[in-house]
Amino acid sequence: LCFIDETSKDNRTPFRRHGRAKKSRRASMRGVFVRGRRVTAVAALTVDGIIAGHIVEGSLRRKGYLNFLEHSVLPHCEAYPGKNSVLVMDNARIHHGA
Repeated sequence: LCFIDETSKDNRTPFRRHGRAKKSRRASMRGVFVRGRRVTAVAALTVDGIIAGHIVEGSLRRKGYLNFLEHSVLPHCEAYPGKNSVLVMDNARIHHGA
């Protein structure tokens, strides 16, 4: 059993998404918005620990994800019912080509 997931981080300015205002008034917020550069990490986790990981600057696209699967994860997998024979992924759009 092998779980695969990705996460990303950028330098967005931490603003609150919700606020309070007087009745019939709209809550407003003013400030400078900073996005910065994005870094994405993807990893494969088993009961024995992390077997593969990859970090990319920017967003991870389907081609990069499939490359990660083929060259980093699948060499650690065996045919069913062998070790790491079942891959578990969420329903992210980049997984649909896998």
